[in-house]
Amino acid sequence: MAVKLLDIKDLYVNFYTYRGVVKAINGVNLHISQGEFFGLVGETGCGKSVTASAILNLVRNPGRVESGEIMFMGQDLMKIPAKEMREQIRGRKITMIMQHPVAALNPVMKVRDQIAEVLSHSMGMGKKKAAIEAVRRLSEVNIPEPEKVASYYPHQLSGGMAQRVMIALMLSSEPPLLIADEPTTALDVSVQAQVLMLLKDLVVKKNSSVLLITHDMSVISETCDRVGVMYAGDIVEVGKVEEVIFNPQHPYTRGLMQAIPSEETKELKGISGTVPDLVSPPPGCRFHPRCPHAMDVCRTKKPHLTQVSDTHSVSCYLYDPQ
Repeated sequence: MAVKLLDIKDLYVNFYTYRGVVKAINGVNLHISQGEFFGLVGETGCGKSVTASAILNLVRNPGRVESGEIMFMGQDLMKIPAKEMREQIRGRKITMIMQHPVAALNPVMKVRDQIAEVLSHSMGMGKKKAAIEAVRRLSEVNIPEPEKVASYYPHQLSGGMAQRVMIALMLSSEPPLLIADEPTTALDVSVQAQVLMLLKDLVVKKNSSVLLITHDMSVISETCDRVGVMYAGDIVEVGKVEEVIFNPQHPYTRGLMQAIPSEETKELKGISGTVPDLVSPPPGCRFHPRCPHAMDVCRTKKPHLTQVSDTHSVSCYLYDPQ
């Protein structure tokens, strides 16, 4: 039985804006096991990054975590004091690779100094040892001439190089959980493949877990063990990658898979309708206005995750035994 490293239960996050309350996360439930590569996929604005921010306790005004439980290594992260979260959890036990690495790196610090600072903070290394170790960490992520790159400032790095530096930086503390938020968005296909393989290899060596956030199902299929599909703040389907990709159960997941072009595709099939406004989301199942199988109950009551196999669950009344 796999040990749960992270277990999120009934997470609700709202944003209080001039237009009204944005109901961004609508009772999310998911877990990640020790040593697992878990993917969270969904279109832009569905709540993937907000979920990651909630895990790290980084939801800022006008956002607010309304309720829920985030258990990590036996601790409820929602109840940990801010100082302890900052000093003991964030950056040590949970780290995050941001979408835009050049923007996330400190522009006035050399690469070596940034990695050395993490090593000093999380591993208690002295300055000289941390500086030497920083170069070794760069070589671990297959950066050519690591000694030279260590002396660069972030603006001197290419997109792929900056991403590798960010990975080295985030893995420096050897965290049990690494959150990778769209880590390959700005990279070309060849560099994207290299970064994903690098990330997977390094995590296997460290026996860490990864939460990979993306909108690209092909990235999920190449790297992840399990995947959760998110729509308008809800987890609508979760299971092993091969189950969700080759046997999608939720109408939204089916729509995503049918929209992926292939050699056999003559005409791309889109999902009808538009993404809901989360200031006034649809009642019941948030996908029901776009769903070809919507029933009366879908319009009034939110469905719960129903198991369709031991490892595959779907939030849809089509599979509810009642």
